[in-house]
Amino acid sequence: MRKRLARCNFFAEVLSDDNRALLKVITETAPESISALARATGRSPGNISRTLKTLSNYGIVEMRRENRHMRPVAKATEFRIVAA
Repeated sequence: MRKRLARCNFFAEVLSDDNRALLKVITETAPESISALARATGRSPGNISRTLKTLSNYGIVEMRRENRHMRPVAKATEFRIVAA
């Protein structure tokens, strides 16, 4: 039971409304850097960086090094959660 609750917390945290909105901005604007994404969203670069690291760890976002910047690329934008 505890493991199941941990999974629910994971989905609630990683796929929060804010994070899904961030993925939408990444997809729609194709920001060239974390700073550009921070400007587009009004969030701080530090906050964006932490969020992208988490999303990257789960394969939802890919961070691509381009020149001297890290460019976020959304790899997943739609999610289906099936509970049995």
